[in-house]
Amino acid sequence: MSAPLDDLLSAYGQPVAPQKDHPPASFTVIVRTQGSRPDSLNEALDSIAEQTHQDFDVVIMVHGADDALAAARASIGDRLDGRRTIAAVAGGGRSAPLNAALEHVSGTHFCFLDDDDLAMPDWLSSFAAAAAAQPGAIVRAVTGSQRWTTSDGQPTQAEGPVERPFPDRFDLLAHMSLNLTPICSLAYPQRVISELGLRFDDDLAVYEDWLFLMQAAMAVGVVSIPAQTSLYRRLDAGNADSVETIATWETAHATVIDRLSARPVLLPAGDARRLAGTHFVIEGRSRYEQEALDARATIDQLTRSPWRWLRAFAKRLGGAVRSRTSAPRP
Repeated sequence: MSAPLDDLLSAYGQPVAPQKDHPPASFTVIVRTQGSRPDSLNEALDSIAEQTHQDFDVVIMVHGADDALAAARASIGDRLDGRRTIAAVAGGGRSAPLNAALEHVSGTHFCFLDDDDLAMPDWLSSFAAAAAAQPGAIVRAVTGSQRWTTSDGQPTQAEGPVERPFPDRFDLLAHMSLNLTPICSLAYPQRVISELGLRFDDDLAVYEDWLFLMQAAMAVGVVSIPAQTSLYRRLDAGNADSVETIATWETAHATVIDRLSARPVLLPAGDARRLAGTHFVIEGRSRYEQEALDARATIDQLTRSPWRWLRAFAKRLGGAVRSRTSAPRP
């Protein structure tokens, strides 16, 4: 996918800034932790240390008070010594440690690995190869997903195979409806924070990564690679999807849609044809939304009063037959 902002400028005859010579990719890896899963955190850090692409530094951002920071320091020991920054931020929501970590970005790109995720050895090298092919764009790889049991909140045992529930390719229109990309799938060019000034929305209890991705993708574009380079461990306790309530997820989802709706939307070339196929009515829903609402109303009526629904259906059917048989023939 090309950069929608560049496509817009080009379409209206405006010059697009020429690509500068880009240095080889270097990465600042941001690890978000509360310090409560030391074994899991160390497994995540060990997976970073084993990268085949070694041009990186690590920012370990502890979300908690000074005692959490001290516990994390003691647990980590000398892991990644000399190429890491350990800091803490107290208060705020899920975005607070991410935004604090962005102030420490020194690489050409930055990426994220939460303390319950794992990186494959080619995680950064895959990002680097794609960044060289399409400089300035977000790079998106594929994240596998696997169930893990926990003990004292820490992952202890894998349960079942590694699955691939997320699509291989980034699709902006598909992401307008729901988040299909875990945060560890992405490497962002540094310019989205230095030039665009993007930050994570700390008003969101969840989905902060989805909003950040959408805002950045519409400006700089996304290049997708099919390689599975990281693992999202779905814990039986402790993941946001199990800790937060359904109401929290639904509220955050609506907030993201509101944020995206509050500003113009830039789409990649070719997506207008897909939108046209959705068939929107003037200032209203799409045809498919209306059909879904009609279907729900029909099911609701059938559930509440099946005999009334059958009589109404018979009446409509009879009317349709009469109109067909009594219609004048040409």
